[in-house]
Amino acid sequence: MALSRAAAELYTEIGPAPSNCGALRKRLRMEDAQFDEAMAELVLAGMAIVEGRRIRRAPSGRTPPKASRDALVVFDQLPPDGTPVGGLRLRSAVRITNDRYRLALDELKTAGLVRLGRGRGGTIARADDVLQTPDDEALETHVDDAGFAAAGPGQLVRRESELYQPFVDWYQSEIDTAGLTFSHIRETASARRRVRASGQWSRPDVAAVEVWSSYLLPDVVLTISSFEIKRSAEANRLESLYEAAAHGRWAHCPSLVVETASEEDEDNPVSDRVLEELDRLKLGLYTMYNLGCGAFRVKQYIPPSRHAPDPGYLHDLLEYFFSDDKRQWEKYRLAIRR
Repeated sequence: MALSRAAAELYTEIGPAPSNCGALRKRLRMEDAQFDEAMAELVLAGMAIVEGRRIRRAPSGRTPPKASRDALVVFDQLPPDGTPVGGLRLRSAVRITNDRYRLALDELKTAGLVRLGRGRGGTIARADDVLQTPDDEALETHVDDAGFAAAGPGQLVRRESELYQPFVDWYQSEIDTAGLTFSHIRETASARRRVRASGQWSRPDVAAVEVWSSYLLPDVVLTISSFEIKRSAEANRLESLYEAAAHGRWAHCPSLVVETASEEDEDNPVSDRVLEELDRLKLGLYTMYNLGCGAFRVKQYIPPSRHAPDPGYLHDLLEYFFSDDKRQWEKYRLAIRR
């Protein structure tokens, strides 16, 4: 069942930790009735949980049959792709007492849902059997010393971040030949997909900035594209789709990028349900197929429609985009100067 636009917008604003409904309603500028309908829609779809006047994202993945609320809150703070989170960072992200936190963590360990590692304060990650479906296990890749998938056509990556740089390289090669005044693409995801201080979907995985101008025209054309990149196992999850849609606030052309397990999947990469939502939300769709030896074939399956993001959000993304690259910042400034 497709979500209404109001429900989709609300879903992009909530995370695993409970959020105040009043603050959300004000931020989204919704009428009371519209907000309540959107909230009820998410609850009925199993995508959100309401606790009094607070709402949070419904937990994903396997959880204990009788998991406590504290255990669910801790579990939902762990990245779905299995990236370890530092114990100190995780503890600070969960607003419960120390005793309740320790009990919740013990509950998750006893249930076999998390694995512990080394590091300052220790690290915690979702356990492998939580991350993998039977199909994932059949397609499990061999990993080299650097942690990247070994060569082999069709092999799937173990971590989403392994797809970022191959996509960046491909897209940069495409825009380098487009005759633009300025073009640059870079990874913009939080480091190693750690818990994000400003919200679950605060930044796209990859973003591109393009400027086109002509001496015959008075204005420049700025295009910011965002790309939410997902492994094959997450390609058909509506959460992936709405995560990509959320970046429409920061980008003119938001897109979803999905890994494909076979060459045949390049012609049918996602379900009809996801295709319908992509069309409704006017999102682009790209596919990535592993050719082996670290090379990926990238194809544009659906071109994105142009959105009209708020100038304030554009400013914020551009400020972050160029925050650690003064050379590109100066080139961009020259490109927009008329």
